[in-house]
This record gives sequence, C-alpha cells and structure tokens, in this order.
Amino acid sequence: MKSRAPILLLLGLTLIACEKIGSGGSTSAAAPDSVAVLSGQLAQARAVSAQQDSLMQGFQQTTQLLADMDKELSKVKGLQSHVPLDVKGENSGDTQAAYRASLLGKVQEVTALLNKSRARVAALGDKSKGLSSQVADYEATITNLQAMLEQNKLDLAALNVKVDSLTTANTSLASSNAAIADTVTDLRKAANTVYYVVGTKDDLKARGIIVEEGSKFLFFGHKALVPARKLDASAFTAINKWDDTPIALHITDKPYKVVSRQDPSLIEQAQGSDGKATGDLHISQPAEFWGPSKYLIIVEGA
Repeated sequence: MKSRAPILLLLGLTLIACEKIGSGGSTSAAAPDSVAVLSGQLAQARAVSAQQDSLMQGFQQTTQLLADMDKELSKVKGLQSHVPLDVKGENSGDTQAAYRASLLGKVQEVTALLNKSRARVAALGDKSKGLSSQVADYEATITNLQAMLEQNKLDLAALNVKVDSLTTANTSLASSNAAIADTVTDLRKAANTVYYVVGTKDDLKARGIIVEEGSKFLFFGHKALVPARKLDASAFTAINKWDDTPIALHITDKPYKVVSRQDPSLIEQAQGSDGKATGDLHISQPAEFWGPSKYLIIVEGA
C-alpha cells in the first residue's frame, strides 16, 4: 500500500493543474510548459513506483528465502530454536529485527555445530589412521601366521611320510624279530632236545640202536655193546635236558647199563621213602652229562 502513495499524489497535482488552466488563470503559452512538467513528473513517479514494486518483490523473495532458511535450520538437531528477547529494532514492536536476530543466532549455532563436526571428523580421521596402522599390523600378523600354518602343513606331511616309513620299517623289523625269535626258539629247543631209549639187549639190537663190536674166539677176545653209527631219532623219546629230570625209566628190580657216551657217574637213581629204588634216574649235571652225545641208550638187565 505504501508504494501507491506517490502515484496518487502526482495524480492529484495533475488534476489541480488542469483545473487552473481551464479557468483562465494562466496564459496559453504557459499551459504547454506546465503539461510538460507534469508529464515529466508523472513519468518520474511511474519510474519510482516501478522501482518500489521491484524492491517490494525482492523484499518478498528475500523474506520467503529467510523463512525457508529458518525452516530448514530448525530441522538441525541440537539447534536451539529461540528468539532473543533483548533485541530491539526501530521501535519496541519491531519483530522483524528479533526474527533476523533469531535467524542470525541459528546460523551462528549451525556454524558452531559445523566446526564441532569438522573437529570430530578430524579426530575420527586421526583415529582411523591409527586403526588403519593397527589393521595393517594385524593383516601382516595374519599373513605370517598363514605362512607358518602352510609351513606346518608341509612339515606335518613330511613327518607323516617319515612316520609311514618308520611304521613300515617297524612292521618289517617286528616281522624280522618274530622270525628271529622263532628261529632262536627253534634253535634253543633243538639245542635243549635230547633223546633216550630203554630196552633189552636183543630188542635194541633188533631195532638197530646198538651193535656189538669186537671179536671173541673161545675164551679169547671181547665184544662190546656200542651205539649204532647212524641213529634214528624217531626210535627215541625226546625230552628237554633242563626240564625233564628226573627221567622216568621205571627200572626198579633190574640192573641197567649205559652204552652211550654219557658219564654214568652223573646219574643218580631216585629212592622212595622205604629206601628202595624207584626206577627214576636223576641227572645231576645236565650240561656235562649230555655234552658227549644227545642220545642216551640204556640196556636193561645187562
């Protein structure tokens, strides 16, 4: 409404001037000059009015922009929405000055928040650098651990090969040891196995176990019973010379004679509680007794 006042004022002056000319108050020569002056003033008033309209439009746009800024600033978290009470404009009721001061306060608060945000971003950047360095160290450690793991896998594979080789060797060695043990057992058994046979002279001669050697003519000469040159172990009873003593011959009431190479003095005939011979022969020194021969030949009734 204020922008229309100069135009109305000029229109009023124009009407007054026209009335004076119509009543003859001025000469005809002065009329054109007055009209020109009034036309100039009218044009000037129109230009001023146009400028005022432009200024008013710009003011309205600026006001709307400020309102939009205030609306957007009010959305910022942590921003204090307030209007300073101590702000005074051109008069005591100047709300625009208070509004501008409030808007300026919000802008200043937003600036402070931005500065704080920049500081936090910078601090986070420094922290991120530290974390990046720590992450790099962790990655290097993980890489080293992975390399160690791969090496351990290779070492384990090599160890497994060695274990398999040792297992095979141990199996082979165990088989060899078992074979050796069996061989030793067999050798020990063979070394400790001895043979004996008991029978009459005629029986033993008939079985080819003993023979008579020498010659005798009338009362001259002598024949002796001796073991055959080739003895068959199947004709004897096999015993262990260390374990099987005494030898159960069951010779009680008959004399006997050892015709093989063993020493008869190393044989003791066992006796019962009544002092009579039981027939069992006890070998006092097995190693010495069986040393000359592993075949013991005893003739009954000789």
